[in-house]
Amino acid sequence: MQNIETKWLEDFIALAQSQSFSRAAQLRHVTQPAFSRRIKTLEQAVGTKLFDRDAQPVRLSEAGRQFLPVARKVLTQLQGAMKQLSLGTDYLTRVNFCAAHSLSFTLMPELIQWIRQQEPGFMARTEAANVDVGLNALRKGECDFLLAYHDPQSWIRLDESLFPGCQLGWTRLMPVTKATRHGQAIYRLDIDQQVPYLAYTAEAMLGQAVRERIRNQTSDVRLDKVYETAMAQGLKEMVMAGEGVAWLPEVTIRNELEQGIMVPAGSEQWIVPLEICVYRSAGVEKPMVEQIWQLICKRYGQPIR
Repeated sequence: MQNIETKWLEDFIALAQSQSFSRAAQLRHVTQPAFSRRIKTLEQAVGTKLFDRDAQPVRLSEAGRQFLPVARKVLTQLQGAMKQLSLGTDYLTRVNFCAAHSLSFTLMPELIQWIRQQEPGFMARTEAANVDVGLNALRKGECDFLLAYHDPQSWIRLDESLFPGCQLGWTRLMPVTKATRHGQAIYRLDIDQQVPYLAYTAEAMLGQAVRERIRNQTSDVRLDKVYETAMAQGLKEMVMAGEGVAWLPEVTIRNELEQGIMVPAGSEQWIVPLEICVYRSAGVEKPMVEQIWQLICKRYGQPIR
């Protein structure tokens, strides 16, 4: 088999995405003739045509469609390995976790503690980030595992062949408000005509789930947005200050609910069920990551649906 250069794979992916030789050449910072020669060289190396050049715009051939996930996986694996090697010799035992902000101080410590009981010979490094940032880090090989919420009704899906996931459990994204001295809700979605709304920013995954639930309601209540942030913790503080209603993961407010500091602001129809999931990159073949993944799958055994 002929040697295949990584730049050819990057060229291939660029053309598959842009569907234009001229645009792909610009993205790859080469002339179009040079770019075309590299694509042809790659096709010669794999022994088949990867693109239908007669189509407008240019599109992948059947062989090209089969080759695309392979090329992406190879590049992801190489980039991840190079990133880890650049961090030093301890990369073999260091496992990098990225977690949604609210999970980083609720479920993450519990998960790390359990893993260390099963596999004490590893060092964990954790980072809190928005889900979109975490997904990007996972794709780039900058983290080994991503702990995040997942809305089963969402259109957002990861390629399971590249980023397998395991469901760790469930929680509920529920509208809550500060309680009065008598334990009653200050604001009520099912009764009040106007409610101050503490919202997630547009790019926040939880915000997308909340907006979809609100959109499907037939209630006449008007939600007046008075504050927004990407982090659930920021919304939690505003709720406790009595500033309005926010949708918060139940796992992050159990104590406040039990103590009666916060109460639900609406009925079950306003609640969004959320999966709590952990994802990994199939392209990372670090032994410690594989061992931990097997432990997680054995304990939970719930693949992402």
